Amino acid sequence: MVNHLIQSEDKLFLYMKHAASGMAEIDHTGNINYLNLEGEAILKPVMCQNSIISNNLFDILEPIVPELVQKIKSIVDNCDTTSQKPQNFQLVFGTGKMERCINLSVNKIPPDCIIICFEDMAGKNNNDKALQQALLDKAVVQGKFEIAANVLHDIGNAVVGFSSYLTRIKHTLELDNSENLHNLVGFFEAQRTAISPAIGEAKADAIVKIIGGIAQTQQKNQNDISKSITEQQNIINHIQEILNIQRQYISGTETIEKKPTYLHGLINDCMSMLFASLSKRNITVELEVGEKLPVIKGDRTKLMQVILNILKNSIEAIDIYAIEKSISITATTDNDFITLKIQDSGKGFDEETGKKLFTRGFTTKRTGTGLGLDHCRAILEGHGGTIDICSDGPDKGAITTIKLKI
Repeated sequence: MVNHLIQSEDKLFLYMKHAASGMAEIDHTGNINYLNLEGEAILKPVMCQNSIISNNLFDILEPIVPELVQKIKSIVDNCDTTSQKPQNFQLVFGTGKMERCINLSVNKIPPDCIIICFEDMAGKNNNDKALQQALLDKAVVQGKFEIAANVLHDIGNAVVGFSSYLTRIKHTLELDNSENLHNLVGFFEAQRTAISPAIGEAKADAIVKIIGGIAQTQQKNQNDISKSITEQQNIINHIQEILNIQRQYISGTETIEKKPTYLHGLINDCMSMLFASLSKRNITVELEVGEKLPVIKGDRTKLMQVILNILKNSIEAIDIYAIEKSISITATTDNDFITLKIQDSGKGFDEETGKKLFTRGFTTKRTGTGLGLDHCRAILEGHGGTIDICSDGPDKGAITTIKLKI
């Protein structure tokens, strides 16, 4: 029986020593008779911060919370010989990131046993703050998704409206048939012999030439307008495809649909969409992308997103007042890959910035989100490709290298 009691006491001692909460036994003067490992870990920073060297709990707490010491002493000095209900206190010290919050529980067990339990709330508070921050971040992301969904909806409506106007213009253009003018020219040529005596040969010839010229000009204008409408409708179709992909991305159902794609046509479509920006800034574009490049298998809309993003970055990187304003686009084949290089005469960047370019959230733009390049890399990796951006330094431009599998 004695041995069992000794073993139980040993187990209890080990439990107290390694308990998750700090535990200390003090006498009525505050001297610490026993302090477990967690108690040492909690009190040590308090002692170091206040340069205290003592084995007395009252001496340790006095410089920080003298009123708390008095409360503990009143419990210790209480002459009641019956067990008392534990008294709970909170010890807060330090400021800012150094602030500590410790819960203390004082339990007097007659006749002369005072047990102090410590619980450092810093970890719990940090976890609570982290949880609150996570919930806040989730709410912010959800809010951004809702805003993005509304923006995409509005853009989609505007694009549909624009497309309907183009369709009406094209329909009106088809009704305005220039064939009538050509018939009129034929009529005057046939009646020239009859008209000439009345108005003269020269005037008759002039009328035929003028009407013929008007007919040719109208036909040419109609062809140009029809071609422009077709190009605009193609651009609208691409925009709608991009909007559909973005809607899928927001709803979490994003997919990559790989089909045979010609890089030459893809880049031409991108250039058409950016023509206004390039023209406005007087940027010269050198294009060396052959029509006979091998076919690549990929999601055309997503690849357009990548190239549009890179080209827009290049355009925005070129100072509007710069002397040299150029972008060159070249494509070459190497074994199983097509290598696309986009070089600009923009502001470039230093080595440190280059290391962060594909870090999610990093941006060098005032209004940037830091998501564009990271998203481009994800798209290309989904196609088994790669992307790299390098620069010789500030004001020395940048080169973007994209590799896509043939």
